Amino acid sequence: MNGARIKTYEEIAVGHAHTLTRQVTAVDVDVFEALSGDDNPLHRDDDFAARTVFGRRVVHGLFTGALVSTAHTRLTGPGFVYVGQELRFLGAVHIGDTLSVTVTVVEKKDAKRILVMETQVLKNGETPVMSGRSALKELPWR
Repeated sequence: MNGARIKTYEEIAVGHAHTLTRQVTAVDVDVFEALSGDDNPLHRDDDFAARTVFGRRVVHGLFTGALVSTAHTRLTGPGFVYVGQELRFLGAVHIGDTLSVTVTVVEKKDAKRILVMETQVLKNGETPVMSGRSALKELPWR
């Protein structure tokens, strides 16, 4: 993202969208655990996870949420910040799954220069695993 052009509020229209695609690796899960401190064995212990309804290790839900933030930045450039987020977790993500994270501008609130976006995350191209809405505000510049 270094050197990315800062887009203005006026340049981004309702209907603009971006899809980020990424395959989740064991390293992703380990690094997210180290950063977040979430050491639930469901995410890191094969034997523990095998005894659960999931049958194997599950990727942290907020790892997927972090990819939503990345998709936002790819769409808007670095000139916007989060002011709101709602996520619904619809299904488990496992190591090796490929996630398609799509964010779409569905509303603009001109008075406060806020973009409202819908989020959809699909696993392996077809299974919904996350949905939600977010609000991003254009940064005021000096």
